[in-house]
Amino acid sequence: MPNIFRWPAERPLPEDFLADLKKAHDGVFVYPTNTLYGLGACIRSPKAIRLVFEIKARPKDFPLPVMANFGQIRDICEVTDISLPFLKHSDTRVTAVLPSGKSAPKEIVHRGTVAVRLPCSKLTESLVGSVGPITSTSANVHGQPTPAEIGPLVSEFGERISAYIDSGRLEGLPTTIIDFTGDRPKIIREGALSRDEMERTYER
Repeated sequence: MPNIFRWPAERPLPEDFLADLKKAHDGVFVYPTNTLYGLGACIRSPKAIRLVFEIKARPKDFPLPVMANFGQIRDICEVTDISLPFLKHSDTRVTAVLPSGKSAPKEIVHRGTVAVRLPCSKLTESLVGSVGPITSTSANVHGQPTPAEIGPLVSEFGERISAYIDSGRLEGLPTTIIDFTGDRPKIIREGALSRDEMERTYER
């Protein structure tokens, strides 16, 4: 039977559940973000990363974004000056493309960069605080819509997933992907953060 754990996104996950996730180092789990459900795997486990690609049927040249707290981002990325207004103020609507750092696992590096986003809830803060940086790709088969509820995900992925964290129905805009590797931020995909808001933040 699939392991389904019902827990509200506004609360940190229980310590015993986090300990079990950490033990399942090579497993993949489904967790809630502030948009839709994501597929999580420890970025330090090549086996888990491969499993994410297999589960999603994701092409190998499509990099996997990462969720991490600010300290972890500084460890796996070179944090550029122009990205600091977004990262320091914990804008959870942004996925930042940054130059990769020396300790970034090769499985998450794409053309010398890593795409990272900050935790978006108490639940995800507790996840990355315990497990470490995790993948933050949508919980779907590549090219297909992402279900807003856990039920269809269980039907699709079954026991290939170590744990399903069910926080109810989720709906929202995806993050805005911004490239911070140049002299000025460049929007790759506009989403929850509008272009006008980005420009106002950058000019401050």
